[in-house]
Amino acid sequence: MLFAFLWLWVQPVLIYDCGAITNFPVFYKGWPFFFQTVRTPGGFVQYAAAFLSQLFYYSWAGAAVITLQIWATCLCTGYLLRKADLPAARLLRFAPAIVMLVAYAGYSYHFPLFLGVLACVAFASMYAQSAGRSRSDIGVFLGLLTILYLAGAAASLSFAASCAAYELRRRRWRQAGLYPLVAAVLPYVLGVLILRISVDNAYTELLPFSWRIVSLPSRERLIATVYVAYLLPVAGVLAGALRHLWRDRRPEPAKHKSGFLARSLGKPVVSWTLGTIVLFAVGGGTAWLARDAGRKALLEIHHYACRRMWPQVLDAARHCPADACVINAIDRALYHQGRLGQDLFLYAQEPEALVVTGSDHIVHYWHTFDTLMDLGLVNQAEKNLTECLEAFGEQPMILKRLATVNMVKGRTEAARVYLGALRKTLFHSRWAGEQLARLDADPSLSSDPEIQRMRVRYYRPDSIAEFYDRDAMLTALVGPDEPPGPQPASGGRNRMAFEYLLAWRLLTGQLGRVAQQAGRMAEFGYTEIPPLCQEAILIYAYGTGRQVDLRGLSINPEIERQFKNFSAVVNRYGANRAAAIPELARDYRGSYFFYYFNAKVANR
Repeated sequence: MLFAFLWLWVQPVLIYDCGAITNFPVFYKGWPFFFQTVRTPGGFVQYAAAFLSQLFYYSWAGAAVITLQIWATCLCTGYLLRKADLPAARLLRFAPAIVMLVAYAGYSYHFPLFLGVLACVAFASMYAQSAGRSRSDIGVFLGLLTILYLAGAAASLSFAASCAAYELRRRRWRQAGLYPLVAAVLPYVLGVLILRISVDNAYTELLPFSWRIVSLPSRERLIATVYVAYLLPVAGVLAGALRHLWRDRRPEPAKHKSGFLARSLGKPVVSWTLGTIVLFAVGGGTAWLARDAGRKALLEIHHYACRRMWPQVLDAARHCPADACVINAIDRALYHQGRLGQDLFLYAQEPEALVVTGSDHIVHYWHTFDTLMDLGLVNQAEKNLTECLEAFGEQPMILKRLATVNMVKGRTEAARVYLGALRKTLFHSRWAGEQLARLDADPSLSSDPEIQRMRVRYYRPDSIAEFYDRDAMLTALVGPDEPPGPQPASGGRNRMAFEYLLAWRLLTGQLGRVAQQAGRMAEFGYTEIPPLCQEAILIYAYGTGRQVDLRGLSINPEIERQFKNFSAVVNRYGANRAAAIPELARDYRGSYFFYYFNAKVANR
């Protein structure tokens, strides 16, 4: 059931593709990356986490990895608690699973830290198994602690705490006092003095209060689950030790004959059945309550937009609160579905979200920069993606976009650098190899239709300073007005920029400028004016009394009839125009009539 929940609901691919997780690890095939990663304390756990995290690329594989991680943690925790003689260890061993489930269902990425938790309880279980059987428990502890510190860095502190608590149960006071002291000194000696890492890294790497976590608020989402996962085994062993010490100090209680209920509950079959019911109830309730449907819809939008799956983008948008990135993806999906000029106002809109620009948007979801690429703003997309590379690391989806940018710009050698990096990834190697083969056969990529299409749109001026003004930006992309008369199909004209320019002017209420563009429709292959533009032209024409030259195109009589009906409703309410909004919303929501009227009322 856990696997099914993770696979079908959480869908780890959404975490893999998440454009908001800045600490999702990079993984490259080959020995150089391996040796570079494992040369510092914690490197083995981080290398394993980086490799296993790549399997999130397929939701079923990611769900299997997470399920195995949770299962192994519960197995080791249960063994450790049984060795500590803690009552109800069978049920309490699942406590880490509950908190880990909360983290994954909330779409936070703490996989390496949870792997550190697993390493700690596994090594603590090995110590508990060997304690009392070897000639020197201290030697066993030192060996395990050293290995664990090299593999899991400061996560070994939790292991030392568990071992000290276990020795309390055995009344071995020397070990209980010595182990925490050794664990406190070892990171400095081995990490700082010998391996030359910083004191901060030596004592916090792979712990939830590491500077790598607390440096960015986004990395602290649900970090409390990691604290709980680290502390639970220590607290369990300590509770078992204290219980044992307390029981030894009390006199033996007189035995009483058990009642029928107590005898029934004491039967293994009954206790196992009740425990299983409790486990399923708690686990199922936690999974239900931990679901974050809003964040899931946001990540789905990013996932689908990056893969140009437009119907799925619009479907996910119905379940997601609108922000700039969501609106940007909606508008791009509407354009590629041929619905921008018709259905724009069926969705929440914000003018600035149409095209996301500016340095304040650098670490927004990567699909917003795909809009810049589609429009032809290759230089601006490259700038933003390069800064994303600095923030997120060498994520394959960023590398692919930067490789494409350089292929469009004809910078073959730069493209080869990004493609060479992609060749070393697990799931993008084939695509990179195909692109490198194309470059070898045709360095100019003159036979690649997609690259040629993007080159036609590519706006070449180096300066991007003017493009924080969206109107100037889109006007420059559209190009100069052609002389009146019959025009050919759109050909090399940037139709997307033209539709976005019309959408921008609709959103900002520039009716006159929308009407001016009506005569240019034929240049871009239109045979009729988009419905929303027709509505804007009617408002402008009736409001100003001016005739609009449509250059052979016309207004749909049905839209003109709707305009008159809309005006009749507004006039019926007289000066109290705000009172007309509920009735207008019922019949005209999604129309430009309603959007423009609502904006006017709101700005009064």
